[in-house]
Amino acid sequence: MSQIQAIYQQHAKSVFRFALGLCGDRHLANDLVAESFVRAMLSSTPIEMETVLGYLCTIARRLYLKEWHRQQRHLALEDIHEDPACGPEQQAMDSQSLQLTLAALQTLPEVDRTALLMRAQDQVPYEDIARALGISLASAKVKVSRARIKLSLTLKGNTP
Repeated sequence: MSQIQAIYQQHAKSVFRFALGLCGDRHLANDLVAESFVRAMLSSTPIEMETVLGYLCTIARRLYLKEWHRQQRHLALEDIHEDPACGPEQQAMDSQSLQLTLAALQTLPEVDRTALLMRAQDQVPYEDIARALGISLASAKVKVSRARIKLSLTLKGNTP
């Protein structure tokens, strides 16, 4: 098994959860994961993060931001040809608590959401979070803490 395959098997689920938390869309999250691994594989520069996961999450975040900016220039079309078959993954995603959590995550500012997802889901070191967001270590810790509080209040029905 090649090194990229081993990295993919080890980190793909974590990067997917991170991307899903960022965008709230399963299909876009899959695209972000695939593109992140392609870019990591084709990169000629050395990884400057303490962890490969931090590096992959940074790539996924940058791709998400690029896609978000691109979508701001376009109007969404109504999807009238939805897939009627629901697989086990779709059924799990349709659970009410997951939907509420994803909706609550979307209310957080993107930088706060990114910091929280990197730390909460995958235990990415604060140093990598700070590098990925271009902020200080102390700011990264504060952003994660405040994002947790905001998310908790939103899920309880209180406005932060």
